[in-house]
Amino acid sequence: MRKKWLPVAAGFGLGAVMLLSSGFSAMAGTSGYDAYKTAIKNTKAAQSMTSHVDVTVTDNGTKVLSGTAVVKMNHKLQTMSMSGSMNDGKKTHEMQAFRQDGKMIFKSGDQEEYRVMTQNAFRWQHQGGTDAAPNMPKAAEQVVDALMGNIRNLATVENESDGSKQAELHLSGSQIPAVVNALGSLVASKAGSGDWEHKSWKQDAGAPHPSSEWHPSLPKLTDHIQVEQINFDAKINPDQILERQTAEISITGTDDTGKKHDLSVQIHIGLSNYNQTTPDRVDLTGKPIKEIQSDEPKRGWHH
Repeated sequence: MRKKWLPVAAGFGLGAVMLLSSGFSAMAGTSGYDAYKTAIKNTKAAQSMTSHVDVTVTDNGTKVLSGTAVVKMNHKLQTMSMSGSMNDGKKTHEMQAFRQDGKMIFKSGDQEEYRVMTQNAFRWQHQGGTDAAPNMPKAAEQVVDALMGNIRNLATVENESDGSKQAELHLSGSQIPAVVNALGSLVASKAGSGDWEHKSWKQDAGAPHPSSEWHPSLPKLTDHIQVEQINFDAKINPDQILERQTAEISITGTDDTGKKHDLSVQIHIGLSNYNQTTPDRVDLTGKPIKEIQSDEPKRGWHH
């Protein structure tokens, strides 16, 4: 999946998960956090689930990037399917990914070719089990809590009449931890660089780049970069499982011409079909295929 749209899509997708997880872990000192913590554990314990992800990025009120994806995961079967699209304001780019039969399969909507990569078992799992969901070590959770400091007291969890719960953490100005502001500033400054290409494409002689004409018009912020607002919200269903998570992040800054930019990132994640999800499969019979090698470092939380 070495494509220019991949770092963008993966960056926003993984960033959403990490921001939401890190942000809500700041609720550790509130009376309602136990309910959220239970929901997180129940969500991670699910053998399968379906995620609907929507991402929108605006610059001074103008939409510059948007994307949607449906991701189906089954940890027990070690299978996955993803169908998504990204729009840069000029064109929509579609993409697909599958994990099946011990292989990762990728396809860009503007290419006929399927790229197939054989991998060992996913490392996004506990040692000692092949079907465990990803998990963050306790030490990392403690570090996040320490960095968040007193803002954990600003989080709230409300009980709804149907047994569900609504959790939220809204931060602005001086409430935003310095480390979060620094991270947001770094991401914002790099997002507009335009260098989305993975180095492996340069080494893959003869393979046409699937999205060489795609250039999302994200501004390159160089000065006065500041995270102005962070809003996290989550809905926990009556079964104490996460049903929805959202994040809205506002970042301001200036480019090298001195023009001010107000960037807004909105992420919505809907979770459903717990323990009932079967990922889609792709039949490669008769389809053009290119075998690719995995040069990615092994990842995962280990205990």
